[in-house]
Amino acid sequence: MFEKATRLSAFIYRYARIVHTFKIALALGLVALVNGFWPVPHFIWSMVTIVIIMMGLPQVGGAIEKSMQRAVGTLLGASYGVLLVIFIDQYWHLMGLLILGVTIVCYLNAGRYSYAYLVTGFTMIIVIGDANHDTSAALWRTANILIGCVVAVLVSLFVLPIKAKQDWRAQMAKTFSMMAKVLDAHLNHDGDSKKARSHLENAMKAVLAQKKLMFSLEWESQTLKKHAATVTELADEQVRVITLLELLLQSKLNEEQHPALPQIQQFAQIMQQHLLELADYLSGKVDKQPLLPAGFSYQLEQQLIALQQREHTHDSESAQRAFSLNGYSWLIFQLALALTGIHTQLDKLIAAYRHKARLLATLTDSVSPRGNAKSPKVKANEAVDKQE
Repeated sequence: MFEKATRLSAFIYRYARIVHTFKIALALGLVALVNGFWPVPHFIWSMVTIVIIMMGLPQVGGAIEKSMQRAVGTLLGASYGVLLVIFIDQYWHLMGLLILGVTIVCYLNAGRYSYAYLVTGFTMIIVIGDANHDTSAALWRTANILIGCVVAVLVSLFVLPIKAKQDWRAQMAKTFSMMAKVLDAHLNHDGDSKKARSHLENAMKAVLAQKKLMFSLEWESQTLKKHAATVTELADEQVRVITLLELLLQSKLNEEQHPALPQIQQFAQIMQQHLLELADYLSGKVDKQPLLPAGFSYQLEQQLIALQQREHTHDSESAQRAFSLNGYSWLIFQLALALTGIHTQLDKLIAAYRHKARLLATLTDSVSPRGNAKSPKVKANEAVDKQE
């Protein structure tokens, strides 16, 4: 799932904005070329549809989902509009039913499929136009919108496809890298710097970017669609880590007042290094998944309990120091639990991909000729690549 990207995929992702711009120009050029040889009435609506679908969604999954919603909305809105044009002769009756239809769509407009409702509403208006009862114009407008949907999907799929999964991986790797920098700043007593705050903000932005890619991921990968709850939980665990890091930046403990502090921060240093290793793994720089030491959170818990028991609380000042250290220890322990939670969700996704690869390899074995036998690992990788 997190293997190194191919050269072509890396090139596409590195120059995603240029590639995306080129694809929009290509899609518009194809429609213009077709209209140049075979003039189509109202063909401009094909170009409008391509721009609306592709402009803000460079990823394949996003373009497919938006095209599907636009196609469904177009068919519903056009059907309603054409029926009104055919059967309603009186202007005010026609306008009244049009307004009623748009009002109902606006009332229902909500949730994941809000774009389909939006398209349904304005397609009714486009098809009916100025109520001149020209059914051929209404049908041509509908056909051109559907043509635009088809062209947008085909160009998104087959011309230098920009995959949401790669962007999702990159954003997650960026999140862990920023987390490691924030933790490093804290351990080096630089928690108040603007740079550390900037890293924290960038980490949060990267998590939000992951969440925005959810719908595109589901359209691109059936495995991630089946495990959408795991992907969501993975993002939530990252938010939890960011919250804890923000609290750690505000802590003001020092070794002079708390001799046990270096022992606690040793665990934080392990986590900081592990976050960097996770970032390299998710970005495909290393093949082997980094793992936390066995029983890491349990060891940390036992160490913190032992340190608390050694703290003397004979006077108010000692009690206050112990209280501060206990609070700091709790933050470090919660950070360890959140990091363990991240690993749990990652392991679920990796296991799901491996399971699918084994199934596909088994199917390939059952239909492949004996003379063309390949190793299970090669067949599994090929099967996953084709499926994804």
